[in-house]
Amino acid sequence: MKHTSITLLTLTAAASFAQAAPAAAPAFTTSGNVAISSDYVFRGLSQTAGKAAVSAGYDVSHSSGLSAGIWASNVSSALGSLEIDLYAAYGFKVGAVDVSVGYINYTYNTAANGGEANVSATYAGLQLKASKGVNGTLSDYYYEANYSYDVAAIKGLNLGLHYGSDRASSNDDYAIALNYPVLGFTGTLSFSDIQNGDSITAVSLKKTF
Repeated sequence: MKHTSITLLTLTAAASFAQAAPAAAPAFTTSGNVAISSDYVFRGLSQTAGKAAVSAGYDVSHSSGLSAGIWASNVSSALGSLEIDLYAAYGFKVGAVDVSVGYINYTYNTAANGGEANVSATYAGLQLKASKGVNGTLSDYYYEANYSYDVAAIKGLNLGLHYGSDRASSNDDYAIALNYPVLGFTGTLSFSDIQNGDSITAVSLKKTF
């Protein structure tokens, strides 16, 4: 900002005002991500029949709390070879708790689709979330608890824990993951297990930009 006044008082006041009024944050923010994984695991089950997956996503957020995005990955031929997810949410605070209400639609190029509505609450790294199938092949509830913890003793190391319960199949699933920065990517080593099923160990590299 340029000022044409030659008085010292005016210049000093203008400089003080400029320091006290930083530029406002943009209303919209965007982010993208790409990842490669040895296995695409969702709620304890492999979506790629134990094979590698390549995925990518793009998200748009507004300062009001509204957000929307798209995410895609290859899947097994039994699911249609390609999955594209479209989702939207509204996030807000209730005291110190972050609350989100949203919807996600799972789309496959040759298989039946399904959509879920969801609500979650997050506090101090712990998230409790409930999803309800509302159309297509999804009709029941899925409940989950997720916990994220930054390990102070090792800079950059994050521990993630997951528990889920699928009312449609009456199965519970569990997962533990370690996340660590690797050459500008986030590297993840995860172990997943599902009731009456096989455990899965997977590794992945993800880049967010």
